[in-house]
Amino acid sequence: MNTTHVPEPHRTEQHAENQRHWRKILGIAPIVSIAFPATMYFISDEDSFEDSLFLRFITVLLPFSYSAVQYALLHTNWKSHNKPERILQSILYYTLNLLFLAFSIISILSIIAFTLAEWEDDDWENNNDPIIFSFILPSFTVPLTYLLSTSCCLVPGQIGFTDTGINVLVDILILLCSAGDLVPAFDEVKHCYYFAIISSILILIRLLREKLSPEKQSPPPTAPWRIAVFVLILISIVIAYALLAYLIMNADIFDNYYSSLFDKMKNIFSSKPDE
Repeated sequence: MNTTHVPEPHRTEQHAENQRHWRKILGIAPIVSIAFPATMYFISDEDSFEDSLFLRFITVLLPFSYSAVQYALLHTNWKSHNKPERILQSILYYTLNLLFLAFSIISILSIIAFTLAEWEDDDWENNNDPIIFSFILPSFTVPLTYLLSTSCCLVPGQIGFTDTGINVLVDILILLCSAGDLVPAFDEVKHCYYFAIISSILILIRLLREKLSPEKQSPPPTAPWRIAVFVLILISIVIAYALLAYLIMNADIFDNYYSSLFDKMKNIFSSKPDE
């Protein structure tokens, strides 16, 4: 009996090739996710974001889609490849499982909430929602997601920061830029694009080093400082997504819509028929 059989090495090579293509796409995604919203801000008029629902949607789509996909992948991989055997492992397993799922959901809700919310463009120096959604939030959340996805090992017993050499310095600078990105939000928002530019350049440098330099075996991330860096990255992400959740809950998405609808209904019922 003749049967068609695909050799296992061929399947393995095809799977590895697909993974390489997927890594290339995800590799440039953080840069595009930061640069595209910034570009939309510069090429649009001052009142365009307030008037156009579609413009708001495409501005927030890429950064939060990137985060949603990355955390969904982390959640799937962590859930399928790790089985807790001890109490501490169970706590870590369910904590990270819940966090990755929450981060992915918050990213999706951010797309919806920030698209439907009205973006006020009051003052370049003070409250400027287009700058917040185009610069501050993408350059705050995307680099942190990138660091967790590429620079950390999520294997039980080996959880920690894995980068070596100059990449350690680059990653620390990326982390500092993400933290510094919040400063303009409380001071002068016009300075925030500096952090977006620097973050994109640092990520580009890291990607070029990965492409040009031969891959080296990462050391086991069991050193205390590597675990500390991983914890710092994770805490920063928790703070970032707690802030996003707060912004979503205070976005007042439908307030203006329902207020306008209520006023129209009130006028209809309060109006008297012509005599």
